[in-house]
Amino acid sequence: MISRRNRWRRVTTCPSRHLLSIAAIALAALLPEALPLQAQERQQEPTPQEGRRIHVVRTGDTLWDLAEFYLTDPFLWPEIYRLNTIVVEDPHWIYPAEELLVPGPGEVIPRPIPGEQPVPGEEVVERVPTPDMPTPPEVVPEGPQPMPVEERATIFAVRDVGATTLTYQPIAPVPPVAVSQSDFYRAGMLLPLAELGPRGEVVDPAAPRGFAVEPMGTIHRFGRFYVSHPDGEPPDIADRMLVFRVERRVKPWGYVIRPTGMATIAAVYEDVSIAVLTEVYDRVLIGDQAMQAQRFVFQPGVFAEPVATGPSGELVALMDEQLIATSEDFVFIDVGRGQGVLVGDEFELYARTRRTREGLSLPEEFIGTGRVVRVTERTSTLRLLDMRHPTIDVGLPVRLVRKMPS
Repeated sequence: MISRRNRWRRVTTCPSRHLLSIAAIALAALLPEALPLQAQERQQEPTPQEGRRIHVVRTGDTLWDLAEFYLTDPFLWPEIYRLNTIVVEDPHWIYPAEELLVPGPGEVIPRPIPGEQPVPGEEVVERVPTPDMPTPPEVVPEGPQPMPVEERATIFAVRDVGATTLTYQPIAPVPPVAVSQSDFYRAGMLLPLAELGPRGEVVDPAAPRGFAVEPMGTIHRFGRFYVSHPDGEPPDIADRMLVFRVERRVKPWGYVIRPTGMATIAAVYEDVSIAVLTEVYDRVLIGDQAMQAQRFVFQPGVFAEPVATGPSGELVALMDEQLIATSEDFVFIDVGRGQGVLVGDEFELYARTRRTREGLSLPEEFIGTGRVVRVTERTSTLRLLDMRHPTIDVGLPVRLVRKMPS
């Protein structure tokens, strides 16, 4: 006899299922007398009654899916399991090629929906409305009523892009300038002190005594400080002052003037003014000097043009004394306003022809180019633009190669 346990252990593929069924039928045909009547009934295939259907299980079927397909409610899967307990031993597992009975119309009791079933013992009276029946009054729930919600468009609402027109006003490009305002004010000068004009002195930071002050009295950007009046003449509020430091002397041209910052007058008193440091070019220290900043106006888009001949001279000093000069450094030449030099002019630095110890003649050699950013009466300040060799030193000859339009 084939036990229920052995019958349960069958594979889920259709070919193996058929082989097991054929073996079972053959064994049942050989031993029909030995099996009990109950066992013989269990071996019989289910026969559909009137209205019922037979479903042959396919790979992937579940009782849940069959109930949803045939009974339109997956929660009615126990109704299918109830009719197929001979075939299905565990409702969680059904196998391909199994034939399952599906309940017919009228056999399935609809599943009650929560909240719709009547209370036991309560009589349900269905009232059919008539034209003369009065309308029942609206029942207003007790307690605070919710505030009406006004629907408005939010930033997430889809906008009508077709109704939006975007227009762009083209902006004309800003033409470049040969010398910027920053280069003009931060460039050093070489001149006699008398040529500077009236000047005051940075007296003290605008803070009470006892407060922490940076070492050596350094003033930072946007810091406030007291400055004495240039030659006793008080400036006006909003005047711009160039803060500078007087450094070494270069005979016979004067002193190297190093700008350290730009300041704006914020308040004027009897002996001093309060200035605000707006630009920093170097360390601004107590003891630095200040003078009225020269007004700088430069026409954009105008550059020096090549000239065949022009004044010449030589390099007389470097603003920073160092072994090797680099581009963007400032140097001083002995050609100035008296020779017609203008801000924006360009000079060429070169090495003259010379002879070696062996008597060989060496040609003139181009060293670099510099643009005039400051002009005094006898000297000019060049900002090095390009360099062919790092041999920029005092005594190097220079000559004007490009001239600003006058």
